[in-house]
Formats: sequence, C-alpha cells, structure tokens
Amino acid sequence: MAQQASPDSNTQTDNGTVSPKNPKTNDPLLQSIKQFVNLTNSTLANFERATDESSTMIVSRLRQLGRQGWHIASRSLSTYEHRGQYGPQIVAGAAVVVGGAVALRTRRVPAALVGAGLGGAAAYGNVYGYEDYSATSWRNSIPKKE
Repeated sequence: MAQQASPDSNTQTDNGTVSPKNPKTNDPLLQSIKQFVNLTNSTLANFERATDESSTMIVSRLRQLGRQGWHIASRSLSTYEHRGQYGPQIVAGAAVVVGGAVALRTRRVPAALVGAGLGGAAAYGNVYGYEDYSATSWRNSIPKKE
C-alpha cells in the first residue's frame, strides 16, 4: 500500500503530523511564530496552575468556614428553642445593652431609662410572646355573669 505523492501534496512524518513537502525550516517568520506560540502556551499553563492553586485554597477555606457557620447556627437555633429557660437573663441583658447604648449616645439618664425599658419589653415579648393588648382585650379577662 504505497502512497503516491502528487507534486503539490503533503507528506506524513514519523510522528504522524503532516508537513509540507518542502518545508522552510529556517524561515525566520515561522521560527518567531513557533517561539511566540510556545511562550504563550507556557504563560497560560503557569497562569492556570496559579489560578488552580489559589482557588483550591479559597474553596478549602470556605468549606471550613461553612462547617463552623453550620455549627454556630445549629447551636444558636438550639439556644433559641430553649430561650424560655433563660428569660430573665435575656430580658435583663437586652435592657442593659439597649439602655447603655442609648446612654452613651444621648448622655441623658431619662433617655437611658426609656431605652432600657423598651429594650427589656422587646426582649420580654420575644422570649415569652406577645399577647393581645388591644383596647378591648381587658374585657376577655373579666369573668362573665351567668
């Protein structure tokens, strides 16, 4: 199975690539293009290697943070579910924090007391729940005459 080569056809080399029948291997333009392609390929390979290394480090760090965040969130949810057991501490802490922040901001004692009262009331409502405090809700607590 010998191939007959036409005068304008290409020949196949030992490594399977097709090259022109009369290659100009010492053409300076072809040599510069080859050098530029090799330089570009090596630069892109270095860039890809650096990008892969940095993205791998970022992903591993994000996984660790995600695990820690999941642990903190589950502990917070568990604590929130048992908030009734720590009601007085939560109400007092909220009153102190809000009252202290208002006191630092306004530098007035009455404002700090109002802030502490509102902070404590909001925490109390969150811990123990809000009742129906409408204008007519008091009527429900009066026993009915029979």
